[in-house]
Amino acid sequence: MTRARWAAPTASPHATGGRGRLAAATLALAATLAGCAPHLVRLGELVPAVRADRYRTALAGREARGAGVDAQVLLWAEFPEATRLPGAEGRLLLAGPDAFRLRVGSLFGTALDLAARGDSLSAYVPSRRQGVRLDARRDSLGLRRPGDLAFRALSAAWRPPAAAWEGATWRDTLLWVWWLEDHDTLGIAIGSEGLPARASWVRPDGDGVTVSYRGWDRSPGIAWPAVFELRDLHGAFRVTGKVSHLHFADSVQATRLAVTIPDGAEPMSLSALRRALERLGSP
Repeated sequence: MTRARWAAPTASPHATGGRGRLAAATLALAATLAGCAPHLVRLGELVPAVRADRYRTALAGREARGAGVDAQVLLWAEFPEATRLPGAEGRLLLAGPDAFRLRVGSLFGTALDLAARGDSLSAYVPSRRQGVRLDARRDSLGLRRPGDLAFRALSAAWRPPAAAWEGATWRDTLLWVWWLEDHDTLGIAIGSEGLPARASWVRPDGDGVTVSYRGWDRSPGIAWPAVFELRDLHGAFRVTGKVSHLHFADSVQATRLAVTIPDGAEPMSLSALRRALERLGSP
């Protein structure tokens, strides 16, 4: 506690010595209490409009740099939650606003090659020579626009409509914003720096995923998600990722975003794709 310095006031000719000493003691007490007072939260930190402006500013930077992203990623998968597999290294490409590709390595090469753009999703497992190409508009994929969802989750590029901010609510120190997209419910929780702490996507049937942003890399001049955790709402899976060696470009060539499925590869079902995801990091 810092010792406060103060100057005793000069007593008026009519003031008694006791009153002068009382005034001096009162000033000393006030100065001492001021030095010990707890840190007050600035008003701007609790104003939704201020938090929203910080979020939009940071989001604009991520969207601009997200046009072409090349990074290394270390993944840990848990299926079910009680079982955690060793980490698996991969190469992640992002091309905003709705494309990504993830190649997960193994001791023998590529363990899984997974990509999505817009409504389409494709995957190939070299060790089993199994591949799949799906379209969310005609196949029972379980979600719309997987490429868009993956890009937004991995780059934290969630953009609520303007009207959604009017209904924003506080939960502890986080500002939550909710909105609807194609009957799905989306939400983000925003911290004091304007960065999302969590995001959620929920379908009308109750299925969905949440993303928690555990760490941020500020070295590129913007705040980019460096540690994230994806899990489904029912606890059936959890994937933690740590991103490193970020490289940004104006764009990513379309050929680099495409998964090559060789002729003669066996068709792979969604359940088989899930099993391939479950084996991330296993021998």
